[in-house]
Amino acid sequence: MSLGPIQTGRIPSSLIYNRSLQNLDSSTRAFLQLQDRISSGQQFQTIGENPAAALKTILLQQTQERNQQVADNVEVSRSLLSATENTLGRFGDVHNQLNSIILSGLGDSTSATEKKQLATEVGTLIQEIVNAGNTQFRGRYLFGGTNNTQAPFSFSNNNDAIKFSGTLAEINSFISTDGLLANNVNPQQALNPTASVKGSDLNPSLTSATRIQDLFGGSGVELGIIEVTVDTGGGPQTERIDLSNADTIQDFVTRLEAPFAGDLSVGITATGITLTPSAGTVAVADLPNSRVAGDLGIKSAAGASITSKDLDPRLSRLTTLASLNGGTGIGPTTGTGIVVTNGIQSETIDLDGLTTVEDFFNALKKANVDVEGGFTADGKRLQVISRLSGVGLSIAENGGTNAAGLGLQTFSGSTQLSSLDNGKGVPVEGPSEFDLIRRDGTEVSISLAGAKTVQDVVDKINAIDPGVLVASFNTTGNGLILSDSSGTGALTVAENAITSALKISGTEDGNADLEGTGVGAKSALDLLSSLNDGAGVPVGASTLDITRRDGSVVNVDLSAALTVQDVLDAVNAVDPGNLVMTHSSVTESFQLNDNSGTGSLTVADNVVSTALGIAGNEDGVVDLSGTDPNPQRSTGLLDLMFRLRDALETGNNQELEVISGALKSEFEDFNFLRGDVGGRLQSLDRYANKLADEDIQIQESLSEVFDTDMTEAITQFANLQVTIQAAQQIAAQTLQLNLFNYL
Repeated sequence: MSLGPIQTGRIPSSLIYNRSLQNLDSSTRAFLQLQDRISSGQQFQTIGENPAAALKTILLQQTQERNQQVADNVEVSRSLLSATENTLGRFGDVHNQLNSIILSGLGDSTSATEKKQLATEVGTLIQEIVNAGNTQFRGRYLFGGTNNTQAPFSFSNNNDAIKFSGTLAEINSFISTDGLLANNVNPQQALNPTASVKGSDLNPSLTSATRIQDLFGGSGVELGIIEVTVDTGGGPQTERIDLSNADTIQDFVTRLEAPFAGDLSVGITATGITLTPSAGTVAVADLPNSRVAGDLGIKSAAGASITSKDLDPRLSRLTTLASLNGGTGIGPTTGTGIVVTNGIQSETIDLDGLTTVEDFFNALKKANVDVEGGFTADGKRLQVISRLSGVGLSIAENGGTNAAGLGLQTFSGSTQLSSLDNGKGVPVEGPSEFDLIRRDGTEVSISLAGAKTVQDVVDKINAIDPGVLVASFNTTGNGLILSDSSGTGALTVAENAITSALKISGTEDGNADLEGTGVGAKSALDLLSSLNDGAGVPVGASTLDITRRDGSVVNVDLSAALTVQDVLDAVNAVDPGNLVMTHSSVTESFQLNDNSGTGSLTVADNVVSTALGIAGNEDGVVDLSGTDPNPQRSTGLLDLMFRLRDALETGNNQELEVISGALKSEFEDFNFLRGDVGGRLQSLDRYANKLADEDIQIQESLSEVFDTDMTEAITQFANLQVTIQAAQQIAAQTLQLNLFNYL
């Protein structure tokens, strides 16, 4: 039976109406699109003498094209993950080598020379990890996240560190018409190449510019129409106010006030909004099946005023610095700012004139110390992220309170002792004393038993001799400062596990150096005649006249001096160990120190002292200043390798033990990642097999629909009709029988 040729026109619905079509992959977009075209009666071009076969061809082609595209995605993903798994295997080999190195380096049985050799080996493995991390496959770097067109790992130009230039993101691809699977690994999972300082809750106050979508911690409010009634004494005025298009709090204010012509005032507080009539009462209600007013906390019966609930806005780039901390801001910024130190890179970030959080982020980036700003997941805190492994990141004050105001200060009174010293903490649970020799020569032992925070340490020290022995926080940079006015001698903090963790061990004689200006003294061997750009030093013209801290005066004859070293020798011979002159090849200048007393140290101004750049006065007393005990590090494999190398260099067995435990934990996470990649590869294998099976099933389903033998089907249908007709006739005759037929 032939249906004849079909020219341009509709495809009869009888050609595609068959229940077996429902067994096809109903989620296949291409098929659904074609089905929609057929059901809507769209026009098709001539498709030949056999429209059923032509339609089958179209459906099969569409489905195969879709399947081929998905199959290509599956194959690309499988190849990328296979290459990634191979690289992870190289990482695993390095893990094993590092464990062997630690076992070899632990204890005193390994000599210092052998440990240094092991440190060199670790340096080689760092290079190997960098090379593996820069593995490229199918035109992209496997561990660069979404920024995968350039090598993600490199040695920093400004630090002994590794810089990460990629992104911490997964790349998803379709493995079915509606299914996604990551075809890479997040670099943070593999190598943890970044460090971050996560700040404290900044509780920004509500402002007119606050966006509605940022309310309630970023959940926002589904807006609509509310009913507001104002009665100033002349009868109630009820208005339905549409808030649905409001974008900011100012939009709220404008829409709420507009219908009442001055009879309603809407104020903005640090936490919410207030509705106050010019006189009388105000009431707010929701319409049926609405909860806008209730969500905002302004649904209320008539009253003298209505105050919303805490609208709790989250941080955004548009949040003003002045709105932070409940509207108190971050403190004065003129001449202050914050100090950001990333390894040996350190910059003071000037915050003066900055208005928004985005301005602050831009200032961080401009400082060029390999850090960037962002938000924590809950939207309540700032975070500063370092892209360096192998060094620590610190954020400190620069004489103000801005670092604390931004919630980013990495060392403060609230810092837990357990978090210091790269997470090793301060050992105050066992023997908790440290010894201190004061300037008057007395020795005290200070117990830190029970201390939990850095402020507890400060309080315990300050209780020893209140106002005389004083512990405080550095106002510029991080660390503790100890001052002692008990005498004029040296102030010494003995080194032990506690003082090492707090970074306050050492000795300070209390006398500041008199710092000279640069005169070109690059080396002790430099001729005096070469200083000052060749102008030299007129050493025969006069003596170097020094008034010491004990009030005595010395006149140093430099007439025989030819070199920088000759000047140093002449001055240092006056009172060896007490009156000391040095020079710095960095600043190309001279420095003078005197321990004879507590008065001023003065070098008289004449042609000799001026040419040496050392004329001037210094009456300062130097406190014992500790260093930062709480830099934030990345804690990943690369960072642990740098720590391991340094611990082997210095023979620090305690640090080696700590690193061993950290590497073991890191290796467990690493094995979990490898298992995840293996699981994804198995999933892709299953999808590939499923796609192959689908092709066969689709062809079978289409054959059931379109490959029917019409002659046989018509014959069967005719026979069925005859059978049904005969059965109906017999039934009709049977139903006509009654009792009289049996008489």
